[in-house]
Amino acid sequence: MNVHQKQNIFGVQTNNRIANGDAEPENESSLLKSTRWSYEGIMRCGVQAYLRPCLFQGCGSMSDAVFPMSSVCEAAGEMVFVVDGDHQSRNAAIDLVESFGYPVTGCANAAEFQAKVQLCKSGCVLIDPFLPGIDGLAVLEWMNITGVTLPVIFVSEIQDTSTVVRCMKEGAIDFLQKPFSKILFQRAVNTAIGLSRKRNCLNESRNLVNSLLETLTPTERQVAELISHGYSTKNIASDLGRSENTIKIHRSRVFTKLKVNSAASISNIFNHCNKSL
Repeated sequence: MNVHQKQNIFGVQTNNRIANGDAEPENESSLLKSTRWSYEGIMRCGVQAYLRPCLFQGCGSMSDAVFPMSSVCEAAGEMVFVVDGDHQSRNAAIDLVESFGYPVTGCANAAEFQAKVQLCKSGCVLIDPFLPGIDGLAVLEWMNITGVTLPVIFVSEIQDTSTVVRCMKEGAIDFLQKPFSKILFQRAVNTAIGLSRKRNCLNESRNLVNSLLETLTPTERQVAELISHGYSTKNIASDLGRSENTIKIHRSRVFTKLKVNSAASISNIFNHCNKSL
């Protein structure tokens, strides 16, 4: 059966199908049990990752334009945080976010937000830079230090140039001045959620790749690293003081455990672990 193929970042031909069959994978478990096939490097949203939900779960007929806003991309525990000391303003923002279909929770101050956000892997933060006590900028600095990577949108009635510049320099993705239109607000929230889902997708993919690498023995890891640097079997044997036949056995095990079918795939697996978004 002929299928349209495209080249992924591993330098091998793939079309979201297992290399030795025509049937599309039904779930992640079946993919993980398959051996020596090539991961689709570019996900539907454009992120370079592997074995993500958009490759299965019946997404084949969906347009790429719906990703990462499709529900299939929603991360477990996704949450939008509205951090505002003004009760009415906070509730109004919560109602708007709920109308967009996202899970949302309100926080009256920084301490309340810090207690809730720690376990959240995806979502975004809508925060007033002029919070009482610990202000919004201090909260963003805390997020950067502690590794909370949710995108931040500052929302305030007060907008002076120096404050906006400081917020953006600290890593905020937007600054909205009240009052704002629903369309502008929704666009900002959608952008933040999309970015967060892409980051989470990359992290989950990296975790999977690391779990595959951890299945290698120390010798297999050495062989894999040398393969990733372009070493031939003969060169690896010489460097490690082993026979070529022994290295061929290790090489075969590496390809099987990492579920790939080319040296370029192994190189890109190591590179993938160092990518960020």
